[in-house]
Amino acid sequence: MARVKKERAVQEEKYSLVYLMPLIVVLVFIPVLIYQINVPTGLTKYDWFVGTSTAMDFFLRAKSIWLYISFGFTIFIMLFMILSEEIKPIWDAILIPLFVYGVLCLLSACFSIDRTYSFKGIYEQFESVWMLLGYVLLVYFAFYNFRSEAAVRRIMPWLVGGIAFLTVLGLCQAFGLDPVQYKPLQKIFVTDKRLLGHLKLKFGEGRVYMSLYNPNYVGFYTVMMIPVLMALLLHTKKMIARVIYGLLIAGLLICLFASQSRAGIVALVVAVIILIIGLRSVLLKKWYVTAGLVLLAGVGFVVVNQMNNNILIQRLQGMFQSEKETYELESIVTGDDVAITLNGNEFHVEVQGEGDETVFLLHDQDGAEILSTKADSGETIVNDERFPFRLEVINRSNFKGFGVTTTLNQNVDGVETPVEKQWVFTNQMISGDDTYYVKAGGASLFHMKKVEKGLPYLENHYSLANNRGYIWAKTWSVLKKYPLLGSGPDTFTIAFPNHDLVGLYNSGHDGELVTKPHCMYLQIAAQTGIPALIAYITFFVWYIISGIRLYWKQDFSELLPKIGVALMVSVIGYLIMGLTNDSCIAVSPIFFVLTGMGLGINYHLKKKKSSQA
Repeated sequence: MARVKKERAVQEEKYSLVYLMPLIVVLVFIPVLIYQINVPTGLTKYDWFVGTSTAMDFFLRAKSIWLYISFGFTIFIMLFMILSEEIKPIWDAILIPLFVYGVLCLLSACFSIDRTYSFKGIYEQFESVWMLLGYVLLVYFAFYNFRSEAAVRRIMPWLVGGIAFLTVLGLCQAFGLDPVQYKPLQKIFVTDKRLLGHLKLKFGEGRVYMSLYNPNYVGFYTVMMIPVLMALLLHTKKMIARVIYGLLIAGLLICLFASQSRAGIVALVVAVIILIIGLRSVLLKKWYVTAGLVLLAGVGFVVVNQMNNNILIQRLQGMFQSEKETYELESIVTGDDVAITLNGNEFHVEVQGEGDETVFLLHDQDGAEILSTKADSGETIVNDERFPFRLEVINRSNFKGFGVTTTLNQNVDGVETPVEKQWVFTNQMISGDDTYYVKAGGASLFHMKKVEKGLPYLENHYSLANNRGYIWAKTWSVLKKYPLLGSGPDTFTIAFPNHDLVGLYNSGHDGELVTKPHCMYLQIAAQTGIPALIAYITFFVWYIISGIRLYWKQDFSELLPKIGVALMVSVIGYLIMGLTNDSCIAVSPIFFVLTGMGLGINYHLKKKKSSQA
């Protein structure tokens, strides 16, 4: 009897804030964290890495530290609720595939190609196996707590407060008044005082990133929060609350458009359509709300688009346009000589002598000599129209070798433009080894080989989805190499074929370090295996299908059904965005908390329905 009273007490109007505190921290406080931490890259041991041993991090490392603290606090609170408050744990079969996913992630980490990164996380990501298991924990803890309207009502003011803070920050950025660039505020989060007033972010003025590391993650955030705000707007009867929710929705729409997240705009359109279908019975009565929001979104889109010289229209058009591409430069292979394949013709080069006495020996794939001329500048000009190359000797104290400058046509803003690129080689820098190496940058030297081709369509559409086509094509080779357990959590950077300098050049990623596949599903499959991806998808498909069945003929007179269907729509929007964006600790923890909240509400409504049957 005492246990029943205690459990009933938790369901009362004032749900204990202590129980929800870990979730409030994840939803409200961690997303706004910005703090400079110098982190070791740990990648200098790889010959393809041209960066430094340490890197400055402002957005992710601090978030990851506080997330781990939140996970520990979550476990403590859950044990307290079960053991001291005697609130019994619950279970739903829908959680099975999620827990299977967690187990597979742990196994993947144990058999990782680099267990250090899988268990500790890699810089620019910090999504170790403990972070992935923490996501699973957040889902269950939110599911465990949000089985009552009292819990939902208790957390909503906090969530709305967090949305308001990020919206104001985003609006300031949209109109060129970025607080992050304001020197007095930088004193709070910049630890290197030499950077004060000189901190410049790469996104450009007027582009919104909030405190979420990247403008694309603003798309994730707005897609998740707008449906929740719409549900609150439709439910509340207080005019001041309606004004607040309406203003926040308007602000988030402006932030979304100003972030230029194409996937976010598409995902939001789909999510809102689903929300309208789900809440059709409510919206028929309040059609003016829907009409007003649609009009608001249209006006916001037009205004932001005009402010940024039609950039939104251009980016949306580019998202769906991708013609078949050809690349003049096909491969570079180093070994006994340097072989450059251009438009089906092979250019072979060797060197004899050193310094000013260096002689270039040139021939094609048939062994025929390729003629050249020594220019006054000291460069060697290739006299063969098949090979628009220039060669020069590099004779420095710290490097001896030669450079081959190619002049090839590349698509620059839709126009074929001749672009020069120098490739540097050597056969003199490694003692006892006279084979040829490419210099990738810094002190990196390695042999270049032909890289395995990925999916044929993607190999011919590198520019697909803002140059994601190339990364997707090469991620396919990672999947084929590690199909069952993946390469290990947070090891994509290592597993990716970073030696493919030709592919990186052709795809517009020259000089970049590819740290993520720009597709959440490829990210899961490549790092934790195809079975983990199947379990992940199974969980969310199960959640969505069961949600559709539950809400299709639901009475939406109360708060929980409105919030429940809104959370389902938020999840769908996030999953759509995952097609062209990765999981990131800036927004993924929020997603998993909202998923757990949706599960808890669904569980409550199903129990209520069955008890009334």
